[in-house]
Amino acid sequence: MSNSETAEAPAPDDELYGPASPQELAFSKTEQDAEALYFNWHKWALDKQRPPAGDWTTWLLLGGRGAGKTRAGAEWVRGLAARGVSPIALVGETMTEAASIMVRGDSGILGVHPDKERPRLKDNELYWPNGVRDMVMSASDPDRFRGPQFAAAWCDELGSGAVDKGANQPNIFGDDKSAESGGPHFSTGMADPLMQRQALRAHQAFWRDPANNPPGMVDIDRIYHWTWDARPWPAFPALTEVWSDGANHRTGHWLTGRLGGLSSDELAVALAAEHGVTLTAEASLPFVSGYTLGTATTGRAALEPLIAVTGQGLRHGPDGLHLGAASRQAAVTLEPALLAQGEGATLSRRRGDPAEKPGRLALSFVDRERDYLTGTVTALAQADGPLAGESMALVLDGAAARLAAERLLDGQSARRETLEFELPPAQLALEPGDVVAIAGLAEGPFEITAINDRLTRKVTVQALPALAAVAVGGDRSLRGGSDNAVRAVPLLALAQLPPLPAEPTRARLALAGYAQPWPGALQLVDETTGTSLASLARRGELGVLATPLAAGPRAVWDRGPGVEVTLHEGHLASAEDLAVLAGSNRLAVQTDVGAWEVIGFAAASLVAPGRYRLTGLLRGLESTGPAIGPAAIGARVIILDSRVATLPIETAWLGETRALRLYAGSGDVEGTPLTLAVDLGPALPLPPVHLRARRQPDGDIVLTWTRCSRADGDGWGLADAPLEHAPEAYRLTILDGGVVRRVIDVGSPTALYSSAEQLLDFGGLPGAFSFSVAQLSPVLGAGHAASGDFHG
Repeated sequence: MSNSETAEAPAPDDELYGPASPQELAFSKTEQDAEALYFNWHKWALDKQRPPAGDWTTWLLLGGRGAGKTRAGAEWVRGLAARGVSPIALVGETMTEAASIMVRGDSGILGVHPDKERPRLKDNELYWPNGVRDMVMSASDPDRFRGPQFAAAWCDELGSGAVDKGANQPNIFGDDKSAESGGPHFSTGMADPLMQRQALRAHQAFWRDPANNPPGMVDIDRIYHWTWDARPWPAFPALTEVWSDGANHRTGHWLTGRLGGLSSDELAVALAAEHGVTLTAEASLPFVSGYTLGTATTGRAALEPLIAVTGQGLRHGPDGLHLGAASRQAAVTLEPALLAQGEGATLSRRRGDPAEKPGRLALSFVDRERDYLTGTVTALAQADGPLAGESMALVLDGAAARLAAERLLDGQSARRETLEFELPPAQLALEPGDVVAIAGLAEGPFEITAINDRLTRKVTVQALPALAAVAVGGDRSLRGGSDNAVRAVPLLALAQLPPLPAEPTRARLALAGYAQPWPGALQLVDETTGTSLASLARRGELGVLATPLAAGPRAVWDRGPGVEVTLHEGHLASAEDLAVLAGSNRLAVQTDVGAWEVIGFAAASLVAPGRYRLTGLLRGLESTGPAIGPAAIGARVIILDSRVATLPIETAWLGETRALRLYAGSGDVEGTPLTLAVDLGPALPLPPVHLRARRQPDGDIVLTWTRCSRADGDGWGLADAPLEHAPEAYRLTILDGGVVRRVIDVGSPTALYSSAEQLLDFGGLPGAFSFSVAQLSPVLGAGHAASGDFHG
């Protein structure tokens, strides 16, 4: 609280208050005596609440919540009014705050006056019986001070909102429930804790400068800022049902929950000092609330995540190492005639493949607003671009993480233009980190990334980032940080899938988990042996079918209406056909019979919140052709990406039911019991293809087919598919209207159905019949069968 007056401070007046001591209140005999003692302020006020003696113009009273600042200010104004000092300005952050706290509050001006002296409030002015007048004013409207000539002023606390451009108008407060709610000039309204920190650092630097703060004026060891709230963070601001002003914390003046964070320059300097390096740095968003160094590393490696998310760069100048934005440096213009002729071209340029330019970037971080669990945000530049992933041990809130992801995507997509040229050895002034421009070249400026000194100086430069990253807001609710958090029961999806080409004889489980809120890593344990089977560190993308899935074609594009899926959380994006053929955009769907089919999709269109229409389908991928079948609405869906864990299925598990237990995070000591019935189907040999049956001139029928293998990797060479199940064996079944007439076991992909066998089975040479062929496994038995027909 700052107080300013032109008159002398009021001296104690025993005639006004009367001699008394605080203990006398306990022995008061009448209500009149108690009231007189209550209003005898100078007898029981603390020394720090009394105005200083002497001729002064500014009294700065600094203290935290409950220090008695409001009472001290109100009593000071009361003393001025009693001596006829007028007019007096009562300045609050807003008109509402000034009136409700400084005037009407329990310790306000009206409350410290006995009835016979109490002023009268009309509109925004106070009138004392002796003619003294006070004006209630808002600090957000400084122009109002220009007219009246005040004899004294009582002002509100020092502070700055954690909002974009908050220093433009530090006394503006955003509160949707107030008619005086507002934002600083030119502010976007986005939360910006760095702005608040920079404003307070500027005040600290100002008052600590002896030129601005002569001895005896302001005690710098007792400077406090508005406001450190007594309500514990994060219960405040998360529990909005308890405290209705919790929503204002995001952009408000509170230091609670922010004071322990670091601006990027503070963190960089601290990291460099830990490695024995002196460094200067510029402050930049995002605001970092913590950083974990999990292992021994170098100073450069420790700084790299911070450099990436702030979009800054290191430069070694005359004053040492400096971390800052290259775009803020003045570019050195190089004339083409200055370039030296080396072994190659005078100036060469390289551009990356546009197809490799990331369109999306997913950032994993430590989520400060979710009890420091792992969080993920996705930055999107183009929906059909490749997805890049980054994982950092930075502690960020939601808004900071979104900005960090935007910065990372900006850096990866922009720094594609690389120039190389050579300079004469005399150009020693240029160093990595400097910014240069080539005269006559429209592109640029460029940042020097490497210099190789030989007979000439070979210089490599890169285009500066586009600086397209912008801070974005968020409306997600905060967690209250209570130890009595509701237990999150996770949803675990287990998809039994066929073997991969690398291990063609071992089927696999694809595991993905989902919970809201995410409790931490999920641990799947074998109940019988206690063996840990898999760990899921990230929330998977799970969902259900929103429309039925019909049986479709295999090995060709399905250009039909597609299918719609609803995700519990996450995003889907389209991909080029070649990318889908190469392995992008995969999901697993559980069909009506319980089998899992892997499907690729080329186009994903958002049709409702969390609901996507998938078209351009590839059915029966990853050897799941035998599982192609209809699936009803509500069938489970797993997006097969890096968040899905893969567990090879032991041969001994096939055909068994296993007891498992799932533990949700480190705080789950009980776990959730699960049972898994392991099906033989995904491990069985694939059905043969190219079935043919031809009658020979002597009446015999020759049947042929081609075996399939999971180990061939979808090759199109002339060689036979590798033999997965040895010895090679097949079972041929002859059927007549669904009735089995004969079963023939052979050791090669061909069989002879003799005319004598036909006469025994059909009573003559049949004109038509159906047949099936299945490859035999010496361990698992007959595999999936392929069917064919003979028509004479």
